[in-house]
Amino acid sequence: MTFDALTLAALRQELGALLSGGRVQRIVRVSSLALGLEVYVGARHQLLLSAEPTAPQIRLVSHKLRRGEDRPSPLSLLLAKYVEGARVVDIAQPELERVLSLGFAGEHGNVRLICELMGNLSNLVLVDGEGRILEAAKRVPRSINRYRELLPNRPYVPPPPQDKLDPRHASAVELVERLETLTGPLARRLTQALAGVSPLLAREALYRAGELDPVTEAALSLAAAEGLLATLGELWSLAASGEWEPCVGIVTQEDVLTPVAFAPYALTHLPAYVPCESVSAAAAMVLDRPQEPAATVVQPAVDGYAQARARLETLVDQQLARRERRLAALQEGLLSSEELATLLFEASAILAVAWRIEPGQEEVTVTRAEVSGDVDDRAGEEICIRLDPSLSPAENAEALFAQYRKRQAAQAQVPALIAQVELEIAYLRQLATDVALASDRGQLDEVELALQEAGYLRRTKKVPPAAASEPLSFESPDGLQVLVGRNSRQNAEVTFHRAAPDDLWLHAHGVPGSHVIIRCGPRPVSADTLSRAARLAAYYSAARGEARVQVDYVARKQVHPMKGAGLGLVTYRGESTIVVEPDSDALGPKGA
Repeated sequence: MTFDALTLAALRQELGALLSGGRVQRIVRVSSLALGLEVYVGARHQLLLSAEPTAPQIRLVSHKLRRGEDRPSPLSLLLAKYVEGARVVDIAQPELERVLSLGFAGEHGNVRLICELMGNLSNLVLVDGEGRILEAAKRVPRSINRYRELLPNRPYVPPPPQDKLDPRHASAVELVERLETLTGPLARRLTQALAGVSPLLAREALYRAGELDPVTEAALSLAAAEGLLATLGELWSLAASGEWEPCVGIVTQEDVLTPVAFAPYALTHLPAYVPCESVSAAAAMVLDRPQEPAATVVQPAVDGYAQARARLETLVDQQLARRERRLAALQEGLLSSEELATLLFEASAILAVAWRIEPGQEEVTVTRAEVSGDVDDRAGEEICIRLDPSLSPAENAEALFAQYRKRQAAQAQVPALIAQVELEIAYLRQLATDVALASDRGQLDEVELALQEAGYLRRTKKVPPAAASEPLSFESPDGLQVLVGRNSRQNAEVTFHRAAPDDLWLHAHGVPGSHVIIRCGPRPVSADTLSRAARLAAYYSAARGEARVQVDYVARKQVHPMKGAGLGLVTYRGESTIVVEPDSDALGPKGA
C-alpha cells in the first residue's frame, strides 16, 4: 500500500494544520531509513518518516516512537543540529508528485527535510536554505545516477517530471490517444498515462465513472474518457476544497473483515469501507495491523540455494557498509571552496585586529574593510570570529592557518579517494543484484569468485570452478536475437565480446542490473522489440519491484568500461530513455 500524490496532498493539509508552528522536541532513528520527530504544538505529535523501499511513508502515529538503531547516522546527527529545537514553518508538495517537503526554522538557520516516497527510489534529504544538500538517508553518487546526485554539498535536484498527462487539464482526445499507445488492463494503462494516478485511484475513478472494467484491454471511447476525466477532476478537487473523506477499504478474507487499502476519499469500488478521522488514522489501520498467522500466509517457493544466497548477501552487505562508512568519513573531511576561503579570511582577520584583542577574549567582531580594505557594498559587513581564550591572537591565527593548510591539502587528495570508494560501492551494489538475480548455484559461485578476485573475500579453500554460466538468449518477433547478462561477468561478456558496435545496448537507468543487447547491427529496431527488450532490462535489475522503470538505450559503441571499476561497470553517452513495466516474459520463455 503506497502513499500516492493525492493521499500526500491530503496529508500535507492534515499535517500542516496540526504541526505548523510546533517545535521539534525529539528526533529518533527508528530504523536505518526511518526517522521519528516529536513535535509539540499544544500537544505532542509523533511524526514517522520512512524511506524503507517496502513501506515508504509519512504520517502521524498514536504511540511514542522508539529508537530502533543504536548508532546515529550522518543524517540523524545533522537533524539533531538543525531540526531538533526548530519550529515547523511549512509543509509543501510539488504538484502531482509523491514528495512532501517540511520546512524548519531554528538556531542554525532554515532547512527543509524532503521526503521522497517513490518505492525503491524513496529517500529523506536534508537541504539548507540555499537548496544545497546537507545529507540524505541514502546517498546517491554520480556512479549510480549521473543525472541526480544526492550527496552533501551538492545542489538538490528534484525528481525528474514524468512524461504523463495532467489528469486535471488533459482532454478526452489526448487521453484516448495516449491510452492507444499502451497495452494491458485499463487501470494499469491509466497509471501509465496520467500523472499522480495510482492503481488504487485508477480503480476508484473507473468505478465511479460508470463501472468501467479496470481489466479490459479494449480501447476507451471519447465519451467514456470525458466521464473518466470528469471523475478524476472531482477527486483532485478535494485538494482545493479540503473536503477529504479518509477511509479504509474492507474485504472479507476467510470470513474475517480485513482492511486492505486506505485513501483520503471514499473507496466505493471495494465491498465495504469505513470512514476514519484522519488520513494518518486510516493508514495506521492498514499498515499497523498485526501480521496474519503463519498458517494462513501463502509461503513462497522454496529456494534451494537459500543458505548460500544468504551467506553472500551478508558478505556483500558487510563490505558495502564498510565502504559507505569510509565514503562518509572522506566526505566529512572535505570543505567547499567558500568554507576554505572563510578559514583563510578568519585567520587573516585575527592578525589584522590583534591589537584590540584582550587576553582571555572569546570572540572578536571585524568588518570586511578592516581585513581586505575593500570599499564595495559588503565592506561594512560585520563578522564574528570565535577565539580560544587560552591562546594569544597570533596563536589563534596560526591554528586557523594550520587548519586551512590541512584542509587545502585534503582538497587535492580526497576527491580521488572518494571517486575510488564510489566505484567500489557501485560494484558491490551490482554484486548484490547479481546475488538476487542468481537462479542456480553456478551463478552464486560466480559472485563468490568475483568477491575473491576483487579482494573482498579471502580464498579459504580451493574449489573446482563451475562451468561459466551463459546469458539468457531470446528471439524477438522480428527475428532479432536479444541477450541478457545476469551478473557482472555475463554483462561484460555480452557487451564487449558478443555485441557488435552498432547493436543496441539497454540498461535500467540509475540502478544496478543486467546489460541487454539487441543484435540488430545498423538495422533499425522496431518499437515493439525495443519495448520488450527494455522490459527485460527492467526486470533483471535492482528496480524489478517498481511498477515503472526508466531504461536507457544506446548504440553499443557508445558504451565503454569504467576505468578503475569492477567487471561490468560502464559509462555511456548519447542515450535515449524509455519507461516500461518490468516483465521477465516480455520475449517468451527464458532461452539458453
